[in-house]
Amino acid sequence: MSKLSATVLVVLAALSGPAWAQANLRPDPNPRVPPQPGQSLPVEDALFLRQATAASQGQQDLGRLAAEKAPDDAFKAMAQGIAGTHRKLAEQLKGLAQGRPLPPADAQGAAGAVTNPANAHEAMAGDAVNALKGASGEAFAKGYIEAQLRIHDRIVDLYQTEASNTPARDLATFAITSLVAVQKDRDALRQMAGRFGIKAPAAGQAIQYGDPAKAR
Repeated sequence: MSKLSATVLVVLAALSGPAWAQANLRPDPNPRVPPQPGQSLPVEDALFLRQATAASQGQQDLGRLAAEKAPDDAFKAMAQGIAGTHRKLAEQLKGLAQGRPLPPADAQGAAGAVTNPANAHEAMAGDAVNALKGASGEAFAKGYIEAQLRIHDRIVDLYQTEASNTPARDLATFAITSLVAVQKDRDALRQMAGRFGIKAPAAGQAIQYGDPAKAR
């Protein structure tokens, strides 16, 4: 068994709980072939690297804001946990992007980096930071959770789309494994939402995805 196949099997086992049940990875009906030697990175993959990096930076910015304005230690711990997830992802993304030129901010791929058009807005985290700068206490907490639930829907979509569609095995494996931590953070947000009277149903469909080590 190859090292990649073994890694994938471990990930699939780890995802057997609620987070995996919500992943809803979809096989690409029109799979792309990996870039050949000398070819540049496909624009969809380059868009993913750029947008995932921006999303992780936004989460770190929100974490710094929450450190100042969180209403209590439990809320602060949740926010810092999310920021910590994205510090790690940012380091991994930096390595994946090394030597791979990323497109400018206004570049668009054939299908974009997300599947749901409602998640197309890249600047959700930046907008949330600006909107929450003047809030504090419970008002900050409610605004933070409402914004983060939307942002995490986008991040999950971003990583799912990449995991389902990329022909690059390193990017597919990274996207799949990263979904574990991202889903856990979204679950934590949903649990905290109830404390502030915010409805956050645990929506999600069963996954429809094969072995990412094959047919890529």
